[in-house]
Amino acid sequence: MMSINLDSDTEKCLVTILAQENTTSSELIERLLREYWESIQPKKNFLERLLSM
Repeated sequence: MMSINLDSDTEKCLVTILAQENTTSSELIERLLREYWESIQPKKNFLERLLSM
């Protein structure tokens, strides 16, 4: 389990996002981390993508 402290503006943003996405803070953080991790990975070329199917 992780605990974080947010300033009031950031917390308001989080509450709004959670309501709009109908998700929990844990699910949102997991999704954001996964998306970020994928975005910083080296891109596969065409042949690598084809072979990974």
